[in-house]
Formats: sequence, structure tokens, C-alpha cells
Amino acid sequence: MTTGLLRRLEPAELEGVLAHELSHVRHKDVAVITIASFLGVLAGLVVRFAFYSQVFGGGRRDQNTAAVFAAVLGVSAAVYAISFLLIRALSRYRELAADRAAALLTGRPSALAAALTKVSGEIARIPSEDLRTAQAFNAFYFTPATGREPGVERFFSTHPSLEQRLEQLGRISAELGEAAAPGKAG
Repeated sequence: MTTGLLRRLEPAELEGVLAHELSHVRHKDVAVITIASFLGVLAGLVVRFAFYSQVFGGGRRDQNTAAVFAAVLGVSAAVYAISFLLIRALSRYRELAADRAAALLTGRPSALAAALTKVSGEIARIPSEDLRTAQAFNAFYFTPATGREPGVERFFSTHPSLEQRLEQLGRISAELGEAAAPGKAG
């Protein structure tokens, strides 16, 4: 909890944010993502090792060795790229699951929706130059430290779009019989 969140959010909104984060803890999301990332990390290390061995290894290689080397490098690079995209998709899914768990736990999906809207709106107003150092820490926030995600960028995001999150919370709100979430017509 930061003092900024404490100042900006109402108690029900803070409860929704805490329920979201506790859902990540309860469902061991950090461990899940870490385990799921293993193959991609391993492939990335193979690519890096191959690159550095080629640059610093020196020595002469025959044609068969070069073909095997190129094949290993190509497969490892492909595994890394596919793993990268799949981990991002898994992370977006886990974020939506944490939103759903928080909404059901608190019984007030509209409070979490209001918190997401407030925080996302304020983050979008921060200049992008100031956010470059925050990008590595996106995994530690319940909303990403970026603005809108047009086009292909959504595949590289660790969090679903605000619109997608609000839409899901609106459906949960309807299921629970709660008043419509902010920004949704009831």
C-alpha cells in the first residue's frame, strides 16, 4: 500500500485492490509464472551461450558443426519467442482471474472497477519518459504502468486492457445483482 493509493482510493476500492493482490498470493501466481517461464529462460540462455561462443569461441568449425549450431540457435530462438508470448498471455489471464476472485470475495466488483479506473487514469497522465524505469516493475502492480495498448502491443502486455477488465467486472456485477460498474450503463 502506498500513501498515494491510500489518499486516492475509497475504503471499498482499497479493499478491492487488496483482495486482488491477495488472490495473486493465494493462487501462487508468482510461482506459476516462474515455473511456466523455465523453458523460455532456458532457451534464452542457449541462444545467449551460442551467440557468445560464436563471438568469443574462435576456432574453425566444419560445415556439419555450423549446421547443428544454426539449428540449435534457431530452435532456441523460436522457443524463447513463443514462450515469451505465452507467458504474457498467462499473465493477462491470471490478472483477470485475480480481478474475478477479488470481485467475488468482496462482493463489490464496482469498487475494484472504480479503483482500476482511477489508477489507470492517473498513470496514463504521467509522461512516458518518467515511466521507462517503472516498466520492469509492471508485475508488481495491479494495473500496468503504461497507457493505452493499441494494436500488436497488447500481445506483449502483462495486463489485460482496462476496457477488458471493466467489461469482466461489469458481467460479475450483473451476476451478483450489484449496481452497474462505473462507465457501464445499467
